Amino acid sequence: MIGVISTAYFTMKDKHNIKTVKKYWWKNCVIQHVKYHGKTFIIATIGYGKSNAAMAVTYLLEKYPGLQTILNVDLALSTNDKHDTADTTISTKFIYRDADLTVFKDIKYGQIVNEPESFQFDGEFAKVVKDFKLGLTEGVTGTADMLIYNSKQFKEMVDKYGHTIDVIDTEAGALAQVAKKSSVNYLALKIIYNNALSPWDNDPIHKFKMYETVNTLKYLLRRLFNLLSSKYVIDLSQSSNDDLDTINELFEIKHDEWIKLFKSNTHKILSGFGPSLMLVDKQEKSPVALDVIQVMKSKIKDEEGPSKVILGEDEWKNAPKKWLRKLLFLEQVRVNDDELLWNKSAKYDLNTEKLYKVETVANEIAAAIAEKCQDKSSYTYNGATVPEKYLLVSCDARISFYITHNQSHEFVEDKAFGSQLVANEFVKYLNEALKDVDSPYQQIVIYMGVPALDYRKIPVFIPSGRGANRGVKFGQMNQKFQRDYTVVDITRNDYDPVKVGSFKVTIRLKSE
Repeated sequence: MIGVISTAYFTMKDKHNIKTVKKYWWKNCVIQHVKYHGKTFIIATIGYGKSNAAMAVTYLLEKYPGLQTILNVDLALSTNDKHDTADTTISTKFIYRDADLTVFKDIKYGQIVNEPESFQFDGEFAKVVKDFKLGLTEGVTGTADMLIYNSKQFKEMVDKYGHTIDVIDTEAGALAQVAKKSSVNYLALKIIYNNALSPWDNDPIHKFKMYETVNTLKYLLRRLFNLLSSKYVIDLSQSSNDDLDTINELFEIKHDEWIKLFKSNTHKILSGFGPSLMLVDKQEKSPVALDVIQVMKSKIKDEEGPSKVILGEDEWKNAPKKWLRKLLFLEQVRVNDDELLWNKSAKYDLNTEKLYKVETVANEIAAAIAEKCQDKSSYTYNGATVPEKYLLVSCDARISFYITHNQSHEFVEDKAFGSQLVANEFVKYLNEALKDVDSPYQQIVIYMGVPALDYRKIPVFIPSGRGANRGVKFGQMNQKFQRDYTVVDITRNDYDPVKVGSFKVTIRLKSE
């Protein structure tokens, strides 16, 4: 059982394997019981300040004796340029930045009498979360019942305390103190809203910063819940960031089920043994090696955000124009998500993002598989050769298509069936390009994520036939699908637009 404490109120949408089973008020807190893939999470929304935090965590620990881990996931302010808006810090060290009991002998500023100078948590749980690399950077959190509005206040605090503080908030330190006394695991994950040293109380782009920060909070919680609710023993400390991007996405889409594509009795998922992952059973008798490769991975530019521009009262005049344009878009445009198709390549900005035909992407995937299949070497685990290895190919290309029925001319909107049609279209090109390639892998699985509503991705999995040291074939192409449906490339103009139709996207401009 895991407790999540935050001043931000959030709920989980009920669906398969996710259900809110109880919700009630206690004092000034909202308590929710959420079953997430079989794991129980107790979510407490609390008021601001140290007293509210201490009261809430004490109640949870007494009410739920099985609670062994406490997470504080919340918004906060940074105190340096290392952390920008929507960045996330992970804190295992906490201090009070408003405690001055130095009148007592040997007590330092920030320290409580008969308590340590700081509260630190460096156990196995902290290592697990750090190793999963959820886009986190480490930082020391300073807690007080006051916020900092300028660099002078911060300098006075550091002069007294004498240590670097990366993040300031009003709850984490009190939670840490109670957790330490109760001998439970504790971590704080803080999503940065703004830099505390710049004037932020009248920030003209406050709305957009909050939008970015809250979305980051939701994104982080989803990935964190996936990790903590997995039934596997997970050690990804040696995984690359590219591999972890793919692994995180698969956990988000299929949770533990994606592992069963390769080994049904997996107990441990381990990195650092040669392949991208080693999938190990409980008895460690028949491990399986899994190589992960990325094809056409999008490169993300490191763009500067507004909290790095600290220019006093004139900050708004010098804020990056791209942020101001985004803010304008948010204020002026409404998109009705209920009228968007699941295969909506139209969401891409054709001026800045290249779109690829299905055939082009299939050929790129085939070339990557052919190159990887040239490596006939095997892996070892605990001194023994691993007899089976698999290949997972992750493709992140922006593919341009939509699907229509050739007789009714209607769009296909069923997500599962649409995935089958897309996979069938790829098989046509893949099998032709790989007809002369022998594979050392027991099976090759291609995974693609097609953009869908609310920026989610609909998974398309294309498995090859099983058996190593033979030709690569991704199943038999369904001829009926080819006759009845057309996968239309939206960058081409050789289809009848009346037959094809148009995207059901409704954009409403606000009137002045």
